[in-house]
Amino acid sequence: MRAAAVGAVAVMLGLVAAGPGQQPPAPAGQAVKRPAAPPPPSAPAPEPVGPADPAVAALVRDLGAADYKAREKAGRDLEELGDKALPHLRKALVDTTSPEVARRLSVLVRKMEYDRLVNPRRVTMARKSRTPKELCDEVARQTGYRIEFQGNGPAADGRHVVGFDNAPFWVAMDAIADLAGATVNTNGYDDDAVMVSAFGPPTRTPHVAYAGPFKVAATNIQLSRSLPLTGNDPRGLGFVRPSESVSLQFNLFSEPKNPLLGMSLQPAVISAEDDLGQSLAPPPNPGNPFGGRVSYYGGGSYRSFNLTGSLNLVRGGREARTIRSLKAKVGVNLLSGVVPEVTVPNPVKAKNLKVTGRTVEVEVDSVAGGNGGYTVSMTIKKLGQHDPNFPDYNWSNSIWQKVELTDGKGNRYRNFGPSNMNTSPTSVTMTLPFQPTDRRGVRQQFGEPVRLVVNEWVQSTHEVTFELRDVPLP
Repeated sequence: MRAAAVGAVAVMLGLVAAGPGQQPPAPAGQAVKRPAAPPPPSAPAPEPVGPADPAVAALVRDLGAADYKAREKAGRDLEELGDKALPHLRKALVDTTSPEVARRLSVLVRKMEYDRLVNPRRVTMARKSRTPKELCDEVARQTGYRIEFQGNGPAADGRHVVGFDNAPFWVAMDAIADLAGATVNTNGYDDDAVMVSAFGPPTRTPHVAYAGPFKVAATNIQLSRSLPLTGNDPRGLGFVRPSESVSLQFNLFSEPKNPLLGMSLQPAVISAEDDLGQSLAPPPNPGNPFGGRVSYYGGGSYRSFNLTGSLNLVRGGREARTIRSLKAKVGVNLLSGVVPEVTVPNPVKAKNLKVTGRTVEVEVDSVAGGNGGYTVSMTIKKLGQHDPNFPDYNWSNSIWQKVELTDGKGNRYRNFGPSNMNTSPTSVTMTLPFQPTDRRGVRQQFGEPVRLVVNEWVQSTHEVTFELRDVPLP
């Protein structure tokens, strides 16, 4: 039963793909010295799980209770705990020996995994007087996210009577920011902290759309006019009148539980109308299934919590003053799971080691200490077949983000990116400096590294549909 449960977890995370009669590949390997052949792959290391929650453990046991009503109630109670309980439920699914518990956990974990990707975490607070920082602290407590409030002055220190009733995370955070005249932002490509900054003059972001755990904020709108000075005679039938186009730039933010790896589908206009009822949607292009309605998007497979994009529009007339309604969609790649693929124990002692995983081969030249930190010199090669006509530079440019160095207590050394890097679509040789610092750069007391890990990222795609209203036209 335990082996079957492990297989169920792997299938749900998209880690196993095997046809009839085939054995699914296992995703991890063991470190061996050159030139020895790589050993058979083994099962991936389990996802790190915090201390066991007695309440969760009791509910998991009740999933196998003799009373049907008790089993049903335990399932409902576990689901109400939300995605914060998922690590414990995944571990329970692996550990259980009860067929009934395994069956119910399999269904529950699958549903909660989906809900985690598409539903927001919510906030409920009774109306009472609080400072913006106290509000942020309560949101952090309810959601489990790291929220850091920074600021001073009357707006930041003032007290406000405010409450929320099952409000989505981004709705609550923007309301708090408006009270303090603050900005809300995620903090960099590899940090899940949400920053609320009330320094400087008050700021506003009035044109925002919310879609589940995502927020889309319009940041700029630009008008472009084109007037050809040569070409067809304006008295002729082929004369092309001056054209005007509008480009709307936006940022897409994700909740910290859903790191973004880029956009899988270009931003596309579904419909757009100005305040005079005229369409702003570009005409379709027969050579493009999306017509002229797509535009710039960013990402590049880097782990981040916000992406940038833009939408092309066509102005209907100069008399219009606002975009009454703009409906659009964008596909995003989400980091839905992290699986340790290759693990090197006692990395400081590793010299010229070769490690083979499911998708990569890792060669560790050395892990050297110095200046209070450690420097890892390594080469990572992508395994499998590759089409030379379609090189995957996203993989080679972002592979360094998948490397972790931890001490015996699980403290993770901070990786600020390679100091030296030579890449090809299938191989990366790099030098990675790691420092025992927090996100602010403050040095921490870490022990000697005991584990070097190269993770495999499990990705999923999701389409975000949003609507912006009453956006001013230039």
